Amino acid sequence: QMTESITSPPMYETGSLSQATGGPLHPGGMDLTARMVALCELSPGDMVLDVGCGTGLTARYLLDILSVYPIGVDHSKFLLQAGIAGDPRLPLICANGKSLPIMSEEINAVLSECSLSVMSDFETTLEEFKRVLCPGGRLAITDVYARNPDGIPALRALPFSCGLRDATTRNELVSALQIHSFEVLVWEDHSETLESLARQVIETYGSMNEFWNTSEPAVDLMDIQIAVSK
Repeated sequence: QMTESITSPPMYETGSLSQATGGPLHPGGMDLTARMVALCELSPGDMVLDVGCGTGLTARYLLDILSVYPIGVDHSKFLLQAGIAGDPRLPLICANGKSLPIMSEEINAVLSECSLSVMSDFETTLEEFKRVLCPGGRLAITDVYARNPDGIPALRALPFSCGLRDATTRNELVSALQIHSFEVLVWEDHSETLESLARQVIETYGSMNEFWNTSEPAVDLMDIQIAVSK
């Protein structure tokens, strides 16, 4: 007799999201990546760390478009292997955001694309970002956030795998950044990218319900709808 506990793979590993977007695992795709990178004001030769790099699409962009040196880290061996198989040039490392295998003050810019909100230890991760950045270095974040604080409990009730559960409010995020000695230079709202992503999903799956059925078959669709609407 055997008792077995099975955990669903996170949505970004199932392929359901990348099938709709054509690759990127975050709203806005490579257009939003390009905007984020431009705000970093990188110089040739800069070291750029992409935390939660997935299959390395941003690292490939940095290699092909800019004369900088990217390093991608992610805890998903599945995504890293897929990325290296597609482009062996990519410098991708299996690591966790709260313990980065990088020397202190070695990085000019840290990028976090829809990864900070799904990291298990938010405070330690920000401390690691600060440690690896050189003086004057930039941290660039694109991520979902909760406009309505009253909707947070419904989000927290969702499974970790769906990628929405740990979204925070703007005030909470800015406060945490300031505590870790970051100064917010630019804040832009790109919520229109969520609408664009929803259209991509519906075109691919026929409806949002079918997408969630594919991505999170064990979750009550009503719970997801209520949490997102709040």
